[in-house]
Amino acid sequence: MSKNKKQQPHLPPVPRSGAQDRSEQRAAAARLVRDQDKRAKRRTLLIQAGIGATAFIVVVATTVGILANRGSDEPGATPPGLTSDGSVRFGADDATVTIQAVEDFQCPACREFETAFGDLLAQYRDSEDVAVEYRPIAFLDRASTTDYSSRALNASMCVLEDAGPDAWMTMHEALYDQQPPEGGAGLSDDELTRIATDAGAGDVSTCIADRPYDDWAADTTQAVFDEGVTGTPSVFVNGEPVEAAQLEAAVDAALS
Repeated sequence: MSKNKKQQPHLPPVPRSGAQDRSEQRAAAARLVRDQDKRAKRRTLLIQAGIGATAFIVVVATTVGILANRGSDEPGATPPGLTSDGSVRFGADDATVTIQAVEDFQCPACREFETAFGDLLAQYRDSEDVAVEYRPIAFLDRASTTDYSSRALNASMCVLEDAGPDAWMTMHEALYDQQPPEGGAGLSDDELTRIATDAGAGDVSTCIADRPYDDWAADTTQAVFDEGVTGTPSVFVNGEPVEAAQLEAAVDAALS
């Protein structure tokens, strides 16, 4: 099975502060997302301008090679139960407002976002008028020695297939609670299997080890960046990008 990857901009984590109250956490997470987007755009401009010499040439050459080879691969499995754009959706199809969060399980900024806004998103998931979509991608494999970003995404899809969206949501939260530091091996397959079992899935150890959704993960990641997303987390309300700090206000405005 091919393990197609496409490198994208990424930023270091912001230190967490246990003394922050919920409002301060949300403000800090919003600043993190905003700073990440600015830095990612600057890096993209450097690449487009041809600045950065060898490092960027290697990235471009690798990307071209991956895309060239992808056409000869057999199509990989597609996880069941996703929306047409690859999201896990909670809420009615006809909900007035749809929030979408694009995220990577290896992304420290996504963990900050989950910590600060997870409770608010849970409230929205329980609302009749607001749907919440999680659109997971895997572009941070280079931040580990074992392709952890793709392995974690694949494991979450194994849970979705086996036990449905509620179990996936439980695993989603656990993957951020137990997010490994960058630069290491990440969680092992056995650890991912334990998290999956704790989330309510059956025996998904083979699915986690075989990684049947790797090609899908590469394709959905490429699609997200082709749409103009420059980093994770990225948040949208009814298809419009919003800053994390403005999420609640944007939802209120869309409901009024």
